Amino acid sequence: MGLKKDLFSGVAVTAIAKYSGIVIGLVINAMLARLLSPREYGIVGVVVVFITFFNILSDIGLGSAIVQSQTLSQKDHSDLFKLSAIMSSILAIAFALFSYAVAYFYKNDVYIPIGQLLAIHVFFSSLSVVPKNILIKSQLFKKIAIIDVCTALTAGLLAVLLASQHYSYFAIVWRSIFVSSVTFTIYFLISGLKFKKGLSLAPARRVAKYSSFQFGFNFINYFSRNLDNILIGKFMGNAQLGVYNQAYQLMMYPISNLTFVITPVLHPILAKYQHDKAFIYKEYVNVVNILAVLGVPISVFVFFSSEEIVQIMLGSKWAAVVPILKIMSLSVWIQMVLSSSGSVFQASGRTDLLFLSGALSAVFTISAILAGVFYYQSMQATAWLLVSAFSFNFFQGFYTLIVHALKQSPRIFFKAILSKAPMALAMIVTLVAKNQFIRLMHFDLPLIPSILLNIMICLVFFILFQHALVSTFVRKFVPQRVT
Repeated sequence: MGLKKDLFSGVAVTAIAKYSGIVIGLVINAMLARLLSPREYGIVGVVVVFITFFNILSDIGLGSAIVQSQTLSQKDHSDLFKLSAIMSSILAIAFALFSYAVAYFYKNDVYIPIGQLLAIHVFFSSLSVVPKNILIKSQLFKKIAIIDVCTALTAGLLAVLLASQHYSYFAIVWRSIFVSSVTFTIYFLISGLKFKKGLSLAPARRVAKYSSFQFGFNFINYFSRNLDNILIGKFMGNAQLGVYNQAYQLMMYPISNLTFVITPVLHPILAKYQHDKAFIYKEYVNVVNILAVLGVPISVFVFFSSEEIVQIMLGSKWAAVVPILKIMSLSVWIQMVLSSSGSVFQASGRTDLLFLSGALSAVFTISAILAGVFYYQSMQATAWLLVSAFSFNFFQGFYTLIVHALKQSPRIFFKAILSKAPMALAMIVTLVAKNQFIRLMHFDLPLIPSILLNIMICLVFFILFQHALVSTFVRKFVPQRVT
């Protein structure tokens, strides 16, 4: 009961923050999309790809190792933070110098001042690793949520102001710098991190095996997730990259803002039960069931509402995003469920298997990207191939997790997934019939009513097929009248 209470409390607080973040992010992105061009988004998108890589180098698996270990002392935290500070300084300088290589590769000197400014972001983002994960380990989700929401809102408004004053892509650059510097400062102040005398490498050695495999996974996962951006920006141009990035970001909204409500909570809570694999599996299947229940209707909705979503969120000049978003929407439910698996690998102490599974996934994902960019030379083909790769990675990733890491049977897991098929089929058939009827009647349904109708159809079938879950939710959260 304690686990369920901790999990529910952590998820509830994280959910409030993430859903607030959804609203803030959507509004800010909608405003910036109307102030900035696809080319301007594409320019910054190139540099952000490399920032992600440097952030991985700065973490080296320390974050998850801090959460997993139940024996680290305040002195150990102090030593790890000092090592992190040294690494952050080196990486910030390296990123500033690396901007020249980026400019040479893309044959555009604009990347030099952008990269040098974003070196500040790299420094503070890297420096946040230890204090933030101390907060996560202590399950201070409410404090993290408040910090993230407030900084996102303030930084977003700053970016809109700068963009309206014709700062172009520098509006996005300064937003990143503001977020990383302010969040680090607050994380550090409330984490209780105290500087202790001396510097020992002992705590780093103690978590080295666990953190090294985590770092290895993060490293290969970075390339498999970002190679498409690197190659599209290089061989198809910044405008094409801007379009592709927006489609990818829209597809990622439900994934990042629904699964990341749960996944940050899973690791610190399940880590307490790391020696009871059967218990972890039992509780995780419940989580998977919820993610699948949410992910399947979202995938269907985004597929049938891609045009309306792009018009509302980005405006008419981003029409090229629609076909790519429609294709990528097919993988939303897959990625929602799959993105939670890493926390369970971590909690069970098997980052070695996480690394092996990630390496196999990277082979198929990278192959898909290379074929799409170089053979088909098409963003849509790349999207189709990526969806295929995500599907394969789903099956091999969960087979590795369940059979090898948790030593359990995958039958219950896949039964939970397949049980959502009738709901998906009912939604698809109804939405196809609706679209055919509108075409036959030559009726031009306005934008807002069209998307609201799609929402209503998905919601009706969700309630019909998940009435037990809906009833439980109503009983738990809706006050009952006392007679």
